Amino acid sequence: MLDFPRFYPDQVVPPERFGDRTDQLRQIEFTLQAIRESRPRGAMVCGERGIGKTSLLHKAEAMCLERKSLPLHIALHEFADVREFYDTIFEEVGSALKNIGLWEKLRVELGEFEKGWDYVIRLRKRPKTMQAEVHERLALLLEKMTRKGHQSLVFFLDESDGLKAHVVGLQILRNVWTSLAQRGHRLGFFFAGSENLVESLGRYSPLKRHCIPVQLKRFKMDECLEVMARLEEGAERKLPPSIRTRIAELSGGYPHYLHVLGSHAVEAMRKGKQDVWAEAFRSYLIETNTYESVATRAAHVSDTQKRILAHMDFLGPTTPKRIAQGSGVAQATIPTHLQRLVQSKIVRKAGRAEYEIADRDLAEHVRLSMLKTDGA
Repeated sequence: MLDFPRFYPDQVVPPERFGDRTDQLRQIEFTLQAIRESRPRGAMVCGERGIGKTSLLHKAEAMCLERKSLPLHIALHEFADVREFYDTIFEEVGSALKNIGLWEKLRVELGEFEKGWDYVIRLRKRPKTMQAEVHERLALLLEKMTRKGHQSLVFFLDESDGLKAHVVGLQILRNVWTSLAQRGHRLGFFFAGSENLVESLGRYSPLKRHCIPVQLKRFKMDECLEVMARLEEGAERKLPPSIRTRIAELSGGYPHYLHVLGSHAVEAMRKGKQDVWAEAFRSYLIETNTYESVATRAAHVSDTQKRILAHMDFLGPTTPKRIAQGSGVAQATIPTHLQRLVQSKIVRKAGRAEYEIADRDLAEHVRLSMLKTDGA
């Protein structure tokens, strides 16, 4: 049993600790089932940095292994041409296999491994076209793997935004993928990239028909609490509910910050600090080298604006009416103060008569300062 909960700042969350994204995992399950049925299906996992794409991919890879499907995770980059894209895929197959702990087993199964892909599968003669070459290489790999009990092969291509410049390469991939599926092979592709990945590939992208979009959004409060509850499983000491709420609010719904802030809260508990959250927040600002700048900027915020910030929703838009109800500031004056906070980039406009906090670190600093003042 753990003494304290285990968070994973700047690390990939282990699949067994993955406690969120229920809808997205259901989409992935449907996709994997389609691949097992020899249908050309895949997914495009999209979202901002820190939103949890890599952790979701690792969870999907674990789901593959549970179903006797072989996942190959390859990090892409910007490519000069289509040839470089396919060379990258071919050359990284060996290292991807090694990273998931199947190298020794598969080098026997595949045989002919020496230096790179050209030695993994020896072609009797080089095909005349790139599409024919891609088709033959993938077909041979799939045939060898299925003979050894692997039901399907799933590529996980991370950092896929650069593919938008290579429509021809994607057309080749689509054609080969469709052809192999028609022959009964079980092959799928997961692409991961920025929140604009689907749009950037274009309305008529060759991948649109085969790949469903799996869009990762910021968590809501209940989803943040669910993640932390999963991370606390098996721990003797757990975070107080009030601190879980503060972590969720300050994270802004980003999984990365849940783990960063949670780790600081656990460390404060280990040290026996009386005010765990104040200590955790201060340590977080020091780690990110923002403590002095946040304090300096907060000093230039008026008392009325501080009351407004302290009563705004940290996880979503807030209206002047709701702020007035909690803060005691006259509703008629709040839009003017909010506009000044927008000019200072502390708040941003989120819609008609709706505003959201842009600088949550400064807002939390203000909130804690007000609590100390009120307590005094």
